[in-house]
Amino acid sequence: MRRALLLLVAVSGCEGTISEILPQGGGEGGGTGTTGGGTGGGTVYVPPDVSCDPNIPATVRLEDAIARFSSDVYPAFAAGDSQCVGCHAAASGRRFTVTADPVETFHQARGAGFFRDEPGSLLARVTNPDDIVRMPIGLPALPDATVQALAQVGCMVRTFEANGGPPADEQFPPELLLPYTGMPVNSYDNPFINYVQLKSKVRSVFNDQWVRGGVDQFERNIGLFGGVNFTTHFVEARVATSDFLLGLDVLAPDVCTPAATNKTGPFTGMPTLATDPIFDVPPQADTTIQIESLMVQPATGRGNPSTNPAGYFCYAECTFATQYMVPAAGTYRVTVRGRGTINNDPDGPRLSAQIGTATATGSMHFGTTTYEEQFVDIVVTTPGDSTVSINFFNDGNSALGDRNVYMDYIKITGPLGAGTGTTRADAARTKIDTLYNRMLYRSANATEKNDAYGLLTDLSTLGTLESAWSGVCEALVRHPDFLFTMPPAVEDVTTTAEKDTLRFVALTQRALGRPPTAAEFMQLGTDGYPAMVDAVIASPAFRDYYFNRIQLRIESQGTPESDEPARLWTFVTTTGRNFEEVLTADYTVDTNFMQQTRPAEHGRSGVLTAKGYLSSKPGLPHYNYPARVLSGFMGTIFEVPPEVFAQRGTATATSTVDPQSICFSCHQLLTPLAHQRLKWADDGTFRTMINGNPIDDTDRALVANYPYKGAGLEAFATKAVKKEPFIRRMINTQVRLLMGREMRSATDERILYKQLWDITFANNGDMRPVLKAVANSPTFKGAP
Repeated sequence: MRRALLLLVAVSGCEGTISEILPQGGGEGGGTGTTGGGTGGGTVYVPPDVSCDPNIPATVRLEDAIARFSSDVYPAFAAGDSQCVGCHAAASGRRFTVTADPVETFHQARGAGFFRDEPGSLLARVTNPDDIVRMPIGLPALPDATVQALAQVGCMVRTFEANGGPPADEQFPPELLLPYTGMPVNSYDNPFINYVQLKSKVRSVFNDQWVRGGVDQFERNIGLFGGVNFTTHFVEARVATSDFLLGLDVLAPDVCTPAATNKTGPFTGMPTLATDPIFDVPPQADTTIQIESLMVQPATGRGNPSTNPAGYFCYAECTFATQYMVPAAGTYRVTVRGRGTINNDPDGPRLSAQIGTATATGSMHFGTTTYEEQFVDIVVTTPGDSTVSINFFNDGNSALGDRNVYMDYIKITGPLGAGTGTTRADAARTKIDTLYNRMLYRSANATEKNDAYGLLTDLSTLGTLESAWSGVCEALVRHPDFLFTMPPAVEDVTTTAEKDTLRFVALTQRALGRPPTAAEFMQLGTDGYPAMVDAVIASPAFRDYYFNRIQLRIESQGTPESDEPARLWTFVTTTGRNFEEVLTADYTVDTNFMQQTRPAEHGRSGVLTAKGYLSSKPGLPHYNYPARVLSGFMGTIFEVPPEVFAQRGTATATSTVDPQSICFSCHQLLTPLAHQRLKWADDGTFRTMINGNPIDDTDRALVANYPYKGAGLEAFATKAVKKEPFIRRMINTQVRLLMGREMRSATDERILYKQLWDITFANNGDMRPVLKAVANSPTFKGAP
């Protein structure tokens, strides 16, 4: 099911009742009395005279209204005892907020329409005769002088606007020209890779479509990855989820193992991967162990300690064992110093040797009664802690006497040879660095190489070398630089070239939905990052990915008909048309992204009368269509407390626009727009009659201050595109594409917003320069 309407239920204790959101009665003008200062003991509050001063000149300046507000109104709002700031602080999320600056507070209130002469204005809220709903709620009324000053500020604002002053909602918000003085914003803005980007990255890095047995594994696991295919899945995951990580557990081994086995993808050019040793052989070294320190098995009745030199005398078959750390595979020499008990005995005592499970091919023979060294060589293939054992195995009698053996020490030498130095580990680290460059688009630092090498050596003891290399690859698939669209390593690399490379990776992943190609990397090296920004925005791949993003934005079903609004929006952006044409185009765009004429009844209504946009958004009596238009294009948030639901069954289109109605706060916009849409049926077809009667698709003057007056959706569209909220939404569309989030225009990015606003109008509404400015901004690129 699609989300039809954003419902924000007011639950804060500061909210009071619904009447606090929409005061019943108490409009400006006509109030008399001098009571002031609050009520109590059953006294009815009577507001002071709030009629406009007839001496306000037609040439009044906005600065005059700001000065009066700052000196005579703001102090009462900001004072702790009024509680205004307590409920309406800057971070409260309210439509009206009391910031730390009176000028900013004024501009925000004007922009939100709180100085209009209508229910819901600031004056109406503070002069409501009902003690329960009058602001500040539960406290004495504001002083008469403050209320009267607020009334005159409203009169000055309306006089300024009536005599040619630009409407507050059709200019850059003046409060955003003030420096941001709030708390630093420390949120981590780097978006996680999405389903489309992940698919493209796997194809690019591994040259693998991840199709196994004829089954597309991405499609099979689309739910885990939060993807959209417009057939079974329509809503994209907005953040990384535990399901996504489970999907990686399926993906990583299934793409890394064949790559390591077949020497493809990141392992291309590594034909001897499975046979190249990764452990270095150290130069040979001697380890000597005195025999008397070793355990003898069995000891009782088999021998005794000996002296001169200290050692052991075996008069029966016996075994000595010691632990030895084999540093690397190789040949080891085991030497025993000992002597026999019979001189010149060709059948004298013999000793065998073993390291772990590796045995010598011969034995050590002691045929004289003089101490001497005898040795055997053993080939050891498995490094690590091993048991070295010496076994006297031919005890007996011969014609020359009783055959026994004395032993002094054991010496282990190895691995024989000069060793390999660090050549094998260095070669493995070079391969690791290659994997980093091919999978993460940067070199590994020393710590990363050592950590990855440690993982490689650990995994090699558990299986084959190929499986160990596959394990390193799997670790990199889970690396933050693989999973975030801007590799986090951009914060650590030091050279401009490295930073530009990683920023370029972020640019193509966010603007094209894929990593850069080898040719694009080469072009980056010759042309530089700014030139590549231009090339990316001009590429067909940008149009394709932008279209995909707008499909999700307008909640397309993936059919040619439902895609029409996304095609039009994409065409406007990628061909440099004025952004207003998203709502005011008098043409359509076909499946080949070619501009086509459309019937005259559409007028200048852009996506608003596209069948694919209309058909999924019912009109009267449901108000789904106007709610979706106003929230999607104008950023309007509709607060719908529980009290509203109780009246939905009895409300009519006329009752919703009664200023005294609980519905008026939302329906002063929803109801007129719903009527302007009436000539377009729910199935998206055009009509001129209903039940034999001609359709009146004007706003019908239902709301005096309705800002989009006129007949049909063209009237709405041509006025809406001039409003700052719509302009902000269009700029934010570009910011969201490249940043993965909304611009923080009200806080620490107000300078960026002003820059993008100026760029928009300097280029006649062409959004491509805006996109380029975002891609080249410090906000996108991080610290220089």
